[in-house]
Amino acid sequence: MKSARDLVGRPVGICENFITEQERKQLLYYAKSAAAAWETYLLPGDVWYGRLINPRGMPPKILKLMASIRRRAAKTIKAYYEIEAPVYADTLQLVRWHPGNHQAPHADCEEPDGRPNQFPWRAFASIIYLNDDFEGGQIHFPRLGLEPRIKPRMLAFFPSTSDYLHGVKEITAGTRYTHSCFYTFDPRRHDGLAV
Repeated sequence: MKSARDLVGRPVGICENFITEQERKQLLYYAKSAAAAWETYLLPGDVWYGRLINPRGMPPKILKLMASIRRRAAKTIKAYYEIEAPVYADTLQLVRWHPGNHQAPHADCEEPDGRPNQFPWRAFASIIYLNDDFEGGQIHFPRLGLEPRIKPRMLAFFPSTSDYLHGVKEITAGTRYTHSCFYTFDPRRHDGLAV
């Protein structure tokens, strides 16, 4: 079975204007609405408390749109990285980042020293940015010397190994919203939604 290590050496992918303006507005409108089901099943002190919407909390129309975007993203990433093996997704989320939120550099399937972490099946990730009316919040890849400029509708994707250590700089004003996914070559980790 393929793994994230098979993708090492491939560049970080950036596709501007990946989603339509209508799709962006629809997702952002929902994310900012009183109806948005920001999950509170985690303990209030958890860093992700009230910051995620997973499929179980999404209205059918939003879930259908999110899944459709994820299918397009997976197809784009497979072509970019010349992946012929089947790909499965294990995560589909809307995520929000408030002032003070940040994320230290990390990898999605490994510890910084290359040992497997709690998600060793993850092969690559995708992030679609829904807004830019915030300050801070840049994604950065310290080992690659890369800090892409965030633009609404932009898709960023990268392998999950420690070679692609990445973090999010602290949000200093406003709220950052993203459509985030993780993908795997392991069918046992598939979340059951079509990719």
